[in-house]
Amino acid sequence: MKNLTDDQLEQDLKIFSTMKEIGVSDFFYTRLKVKMENDSRSNHIATPVKALFVICTLTLFLFLNSLLLQKNANIVTANTSNEIEVLAASYDQTISN
Repeated sequence: MKNLTDDQLEQDLKIFSTMKEIGVSDFFYTRLKVKMENDSRSNHIATPVKALFVICTLTLFLFLNSLLLQKNANIVTANTSNEIEVLAASYDQTISN
């Protein structure tokens, strides 16, 4: 940060005092309030729909996962009867005799 002398600081402050305030157009705050209320209403409707969609999607994934795990478990137990062979099959290994 550069060091300013008192004269430079006074000149910079004079610039701020000569600036004009810019106002807003007519009914700006009324339109802003209406827009914010409309956005708030749409968010109240969209939030439950998003939550319902997420819950349904997660439930579907859990159901598919359980089906795949059950199918994989049935294949391993149907193909082997010995515990060591079951363990080897679960790691996709074979035991040679």
